[in-house]
Amino acid sequence: MLSLSVSLLWLFAMLSAAAHFQDAGRGLAGALGGALTFAIVYPLAIALSPQPNWIGVLIGLAAWWRLITGRLPRMGGVLAGSCAALAAALQTAGGAPPWMTVTVAAVALLAAFIYAGAGRSAVARQTMLMVCALGAPLVGLAGDMLYGWQSATMLNRGIAVAAPSPPVWAIIIVGLALVAGLVRGYWIRR
Repeated sequence: MLSLSVSLLWLFAMLSAAAHFQDAGRGLAGALGGALTFAIVYPLAIALSPQPNWIGVLIGLAAWWRLITGRLPRMGGVLAGSCAALAAALQTAGGAPPWMTVTVAAVALLAAFIYAGAGRSAVARQTMLMVCALGAPLVGLAGDMLYGWQSATMLNRGIAVAAPSPPVWAIIIVGLALVAGLVRGYWIRR
């Protein structure tokens, strides 16, 4: 489960980086912003012992921030470099050699930079960011949710009275409100 979540988070991070580079364009400022941010964030993330839960949430927050605020031409390279650095740090913490993770992430970041000049549509960029905003936190927190579920199940075995679960209608209403807000924001930006 952990290796799958690390791989999926890497995919989400690179998709997010490609979408963020679309904002910055293929200018020198975007490329320098991405490279410098990568060089700063990678060692910082390694020092903080990267875990899939907070890496997934940070990648998702960057995508949400971009979806909410609109185009960020000055911050596109910075966000792209940050996402790639977080994914590389997570792979390094998973046991991959640092030189390999940095090289693969740098090549993927370069490919995202080249992809930025291909003139992709705003709808494709928004769709990529929406997938990253929804998927990265879910994948990052999946291990914690499963562990919590297993712990609660083990603790509940000796108890005769089970705690009441939230009603299904409440969960459905919250889920529908989140999806409606996301679709409305996506539709308005189109």
